[in-house]
Amino acid sequence: MAGEIKVGPWGGNGGSEWDMGAADRIINIEIRAIEVIDAIAITFTRNGQTETKYFGGPLGTTYEIPLQEDEYLVGVEGSVDTMSEITLVRNLTLRTNKESYGPFGSSGGKPFSIPVASGKIVGFFGRAGAMIDAIGLYLAPN
Repeated sequence: MAGEIKVGPWGGNGGSEWDMGAADRIINIEIRAIEVIDAIAITFTRNGQTETKYFGGPLGTTYEIPLQEDEYLVGVEGSVDTMSEITLVRNLTLRTNKESYGPFGSSGGKPFSIPVASGKIVGFFGRAGAMIDAIGLYLAPN
């Protein structure tokens, strides 16, 4: 995919860097969360291959978001918060061209919002250890 840009990340500087790159199509997103976003798994296609990338830890309740063939992400909002001296992604809401999913996690913290007026979200990057410390996005034209 050509012409994508990276925006963000939002969150803290704990954990390790992760980056799934830009995908041709995001097929499924799995979020694990209780108080904060514990993990995110993204299933996507790139160059005709399907793969899943998992970032974060093993805890949290699993929420699965299967995207329809003609469905794509157009916005992400959430908040970051410092808990026990660690800044983490506290909650996330994912918006597609068809529906809104979430919020996942708990309320509170400092909000952020990335609406995409024209184009779509084609990937994620950030920082993670046992939880998601920071999250950023790849944006691309439609």
